[in-house]
Amino acid sequence: MEVTLRPPLRGCLMVLLAIITLGIYPLMRRMLERPFIARMDDEGFETRSGKRVAWSEVTQIKHVVGELNGAKLSDEYVIRSSKGRSTLPVWRAINATQALDYLIQRAPQAAWVTD
Repeated sequence: MEVTLRPPLRGCLMVLLAIITLGIYPLMRRMLERPFIARMDDEGFETRSGKRVAWSEVTQIKHVVGELNGAKLSDEYVIRSSKGRSTLPVWRAINATQALDYLIQRAPQAAWVTD
């Protein structure tokens, strides 16, 4: 299952921000998206940086919602494993419902953290 992301900003705003930051914004955006999950299958998942993690290596899954003055800024599932931290960004995924259902079905139940 592919996790498709929508752009964080619209085209004109991205171009303007890239010009203002002298081209640093597109590079920083790609670096910040590296821990995001790109695809999932029955064996595990792969991040946008190419790191492959098996479902058996997942140690913790936590739902994190970022808010500022009551406004919801982000909604993501932070996945910790022996290979580091990865993220399923529900707030940016076009197919968020399908990706989340896939994660819930495949991830080990003992890894889920409830607050």
